[in-house]
Amino acid sequence: MSAQPIRAGLIGFGLSGRIFHAPFLLDHPDFVLARVSSSQADLVHQVAPGVPVVASSDELIHADDLDLIVITAPNHLHFTLAQQALLAGKHVLLEKPAVTELAQMEALKALAEQQGKLLTVYQNRRYDGDFLKLRELVFSGQLGKLRHLDSRFDRFRPQPQKRWREQPGVGTGIFWDLAPHLLDQILLLFGPPDQLLASLQTLRHMDQAAAFSTDWFEVQLFYPDKVVVVGSTPFEAGTMRRFNARFDAGSWQCTGVDPQEEALRAGQMPWHSGYPDQGAKQSGFLFQPSNEQMDDALSSAPIPGDYRHFYQQLALAIQGKDEPPVTLQEACRLIYTLELAERSSTQGKRLEWRYPG
Repeated sequence: MSAQPIRAGLIGFGLSGRIFHAPFLLDHPDFVLARVSSSQADLVHQVAPGVPVVASSDELIHADDLDLIVITAPNHLHFTLAQQALLAGKHVLLEKPAVTELAQMEALKALAEQQGKLLTVYQNRRYDGDFLKLRELVFSGQLGKLRHLDSRFDRFRPQPQKRWREQPGVGTGIFWDLAPHLLDQILLLFGPPDQLLASLQTLRHMDQAAAFSTDWFEVQLFYPDKVVVVGSTPFEAGTMRRFNARFDAGSWQCTGVDPQEEALRAGQMPWHSGYPDQGAKQSGFLFQPSNEQMDDALSSAPIPGDYRHFYQQLALAIQGKDEPPVTLQEACRLIYTLELAERSSTQGKRLEWRYPG
């Protein structure tokens, strides 16, 4: 007899809920998207016809027929909503960056362990094809040892958008939007650095009277044998170089972004034929002193990017068959690193990475 499906309730139906969660809950046979909390019922039903929509997150959290609560509300609400869901006996998936303070993440970790419920964080960029290719190069030794890595997520968005992520507030700004992806990848690949140096700036201005959120950042992470720089600017009008990885026997460069988000935005669902071919393809190039430049298209990577793998591992974890896609220790380390970067920028100096967990 097959296991009972995992009945999920989704809080929020903005970009994250609509693009990164609902399609995969609908696609995976072990999940049922049973209820959505949103003020946009018409939009929900365009993606998930027939799924009940409620206005209250409290009603959704306390529904007796739900097993998992997926939280995609604004960041400053994550802690309270996750706490309520865990106390209600539900498993919880938090959209990155999880929460906005390390103390909150540690409190949720303790509560999840006390309740015997799964708590994890949606770090879908672990399943980007470009990152998987980089990981393969690092561990294969094909180009020797990595010495210097630039990891960027640049855009051309000279005017702030009128959405909560780009307005002033707790856990807002481009740093809290994109740095959780970039830093999570680095921590997963290399572990904690010895030291960190960060600069967070506000370079865009809507008008002289408006308040602004951080829209530019660079974070340097120092390891005994390598330096890693992650960053983002809203003023890149040309082709974005997603990765520039310099090894001691050659280099690898990647331009563009994983095509999955663009395909999903275009309405191509994970179950559609060719997914995600409606997104622009990336380009990768290997450079080695003994060879001519070789085109190394990411489409030929042995492990193509696929966000479905996150929900597959989540299902197995809830069923007690595997570890969560993101462990609570990893979640705590990331929030610590984000807070450390903010302190480094404020103090204008390099800081030691000392989290004990």
